[in-house]
Amino acid sequence: MDSFEELLKKTTGSVEEKMQTIKALSNTVQELQREIQTLKSIDVKSTGIYTRWGRRSCPGTSELVYEGFAGGGEYQQYGASSNYICLPKDTIFDGDGRKAGSVSRFYGAEYETSDATFHADLHDKEVPCAVCHVIGRSVVMIPVKNACYSGWHTEYSGYLMSSYYGQKGNKELVCMDGNPEMADGSDDGSQNGALFYFAQAVCGSLKCPPYSPNKALTCVVCSK
Repeated sequence: MDSFEELLKKTTGSVEEKMQTIKALSNTVQELQREIQTLKSIDVKSTGIYTRWGRRSCPGTSELVYEGFAGGGEYQQYGASSNYICLPKDTIFDGDGRKAGSVSRFYGAEYETSDATFHADLHDKEVPCAVCHVIGRSVVMIPVKNACYSGWHTEYSGYLMSSYYGQKGNKELVCMDGNPEMADGSDDGSQNGALFYFAQAVCGSLKCPPYSPNKALTCVVCSK
């Protein structure tokens, strides 16, 4: 597309050439107006933040806020925190770090997938995570679906994971990426701490169908 300066230089020609230049200028103005309207339609106040569990990067056009590794309360402690959290690598403490007395204990997290038909190779490996930012869109995690509803954009899809149902420390259900990886520097062997297990439905209180027992529950993170 010609710049305004280039188009104006062409106005020294014949009447026909001037008319073509005016038409080109008009088209340029219309195109700029459409771009302005598109920018105005984006609600910059509407932004979405989500954690991509199991991956070290953000998908598509999402902006990486920070990369880290998953953590939470220990799986067998009654006072364990009930949420997973994405811990950044670039920590900053208060001075030299204040000493704490009675505490809430915090641990790293591992995949518990040894008995699964997939991702068994990640068993006891530490879990990475990425906190992602989307501009002008809201974000929602939809359980037991692997595709977004019409009009929504898929950020990523995967499987619902949480703590084991028989453990003392309970955890929220989160959407683990369907193509997970291990955290940088992941140690060999079980360290326990906060653990991730696949979730499945129990028929009775849940209707089967549409739900099914003995199947890993899917999930998808969508934005609009």
